[in-house]
Amino acid sequence: MSPHRAILTSLRKFARFGGRASRAEYWWFVLALVIGQLVAGMADDLLFPADPERGLADRHPVTVFFIIVTLLPLLSAGVRRLHDVNRRGWWILLPAGLPLALTLISFALLLGLSKPLEEVATFSNTGPQIIAVVTVAALSGVGSAIYLIVLLARAGGGKPNRFGPPPEA
Repeated sequence: MSPHRAILTSLRKFARFGGRASRAEYWWFVLALVIGQLVAGMADDLLFPADPERGLADRHPVTVFFIIVTLLPLLSAGVRRLHDVNRRGWWILLPAGLPLALTLISFALLLGLSKPLEEVATFSNTGPQIIAVVTVAALSGVGSAIYLIVLLARAGGGKPNRFGPPPEA
């Protein structure tokens, strides 16, 4: 699949979470989004420069707009890509969901939600434990992101699976 066709296919299926996407379709689209984000960042630097004398910090409205507009097509392409390797689309949430779940569970256990209010731990007496929880959550986020990239880069089966026929290569 050519880069041009891959990008057009991903944009045409911007809200279609069913079916499958080939590696070429997904990764050409991701490359186009990375390049688009770099261009948006340069446009922000030219159009909205920081002015410390007037108290204006760096502003990135073009980049934020680009990210908001392309988020849904990126998610749908990722879900379809995961379908190609016979995984459910929910796996796309793994890098964000796993650290969040670990953090919430750890804090709930650490702070003892079932304890009376006067026995609840505070940051002053649980500082090292909180740092450990944040570290574990961050490491789980990095590990799950690497695992997701491996899943997205794997070759899909050339045969029909539970998500449909193989995509166009």
